[in-house]
Amino acid sequence: MPTFEDAVADAAEAQQAIRGLAHAMRRMSDPSQGYPVLGSLTWGLASLEFALTQLARFYETTAQEQAAVQGDRDAGRASAQRVAEHLRASSEFVARAVESVTYAHNADSEITYIPPSAVPSAPRRTARATRPKQVAPTTASAPVRTVEVNGPWL
Repeated sequence: MPTFEDAVADAAEAQQAIRGLAHAMRRMSDPSQGYPVLGSLTWGLASLEFALTQLARFYETTAQEQAAVQGDRDAGRASAQRVAEHLRASSEFVARAVESVTYAHNADSEITYIPPSAVPSAPRRTARATRPKQVAPTTASAPVRTVEVNGPWL
């Protein structure tokens, strides 16, 4: 259970939850379960993006003020700044993942899954096979981000 106060404990729990999800996905057989999983992953990734931004801010302030590398405060501040820069870059990458997973979630919302036993079988032979109508491909629109990263839900 998240503590909302102990970052180390909550990070360890998040790691275990994601590991558990990865294992559970191997046994998932109902395609309709994908939609709620994608929704949860979207929000989870948005929270991760926010956490990375918060952690970068921590390294730019508190950690940087107290950092030292082998007693050298200037080297400590420089190292803390590098950590912050990498965290900000990671946050940007996760933001792209949020957009992509949101796009997948939205696309999945259009799908209706029919159990294999309910799918009517096609007739064995038709008088004449019809050729499918050729439709010009459309360009996919850019994914629309529907979650608010710095929203009040955090």
